[in-house]
Amino acid sequence: MGRILIVEDTRLMRDSLVDVLTAVGHDVATATNGLEAVEMVAGGESFQVIVTDIIMPEMDGIQTILELQSLLPEVAIIAISGGSARMEKAQGLETAKRLGAIAVIEKPFEVDKLLAAVDLALVS
Repeated sequence: MGRILIVEDTRLMRDSLVDVLTAVGHDVATATNGLEAVEMVAGGESFQVIVTDIIMPEMDGIQTILELQSLLPEVAIIAISGGSARMEKAQGLETAKRLGAIAVIEKPFEVDKLLAAVDLALVS
């Protein structure tokens, strides 16, 4: 199983993702925003997969992806988003895909879709 970082500012979503991924055997860490995630990786933590929201305070998901890719070039990224009043979810997810995200998932989503994306990320 893989070492996964969840970057999500909404506690309920973050906790749900942790529950789903640990239930199938993954080692999961969390960050409440992109800045925290970048600090974790810059501090020496390593992950095989990073699941990041796009709309977050402190540092949005697009900037988070760019920063994390510079620190962990081999990491597989999965972007998730429900959008916001300022940005359509498809817009943020399309940008994430152009930046190299292995999968992009619109919220709300089925658990199986996330698990399939994580499985794909781990074999890539």
